[in-house]
Amino acid sequence: MEVTGTSADAGQQLRHGIRTAEATAPTAVALCERYAQRVYRFAAMVSRGDVEAEDLAQDALERAIRRLKTFDPSRGTVDAWLWTIVLSAAADAGRVARRRHLLADRLRALSDRSDTVQPPPAIPVSSGDLLFAIRELGARDRSIIALRFGADLGYAEVGAALGMTAAAAGVAGRRALARLRSRLEKGSQ
Repeated sequence: MEVTGTSADAGQQLRHGIRTAEATAPTAVALCERYAQRVYRFAAMVSRGDVEAEDLAQDALERAIRRLKTFDPSRGTVDAWLWTIVLSAAADAGRVARRRHLLADRLRALSDRSDTVQPPPAIPVSSGDLLFAIRELGARDRSIIALRFGADLGYAEVGAALGMTAAAAGVAGRRALARLRSRLEKGSQ
């Protein structure tokens, strides 16, 4: 099936391709040609930045392309089907962003705690810098920090998830935070 002609023709070809469960490249191309700009405009309005909007639009279109064979014309239009997928992708992206921001807030709150006799000086850090520093850590440190602060688990639960005792998870967590702090201090100099 070749995509030519007006956007109405492309829409008709798209619907035909979906109805016959042909998830071939031309059908995927027709979907992108017809909806990519609208999906990006939507993503730009619900995202916090251009990069996040591009990621959301790409994710939504990828999901739609993977699900072309699941479209059932008896259940609604292509538009309704696609926008359900786009809204789902946006909701998922929003949850990920909220978890990321909660992790940053928890890490900032943790650094503000005065558990020690002499607290270390605060490091001015943005959410992006914090996430970048976390991503530079080893896989185990990232997992511990993500479970402890991203998933809001206690050290006993972190230990159970990683196959270690609560005490070992606590020690590993403090070490991971020390390595994170070291990376943040290097980055702020």
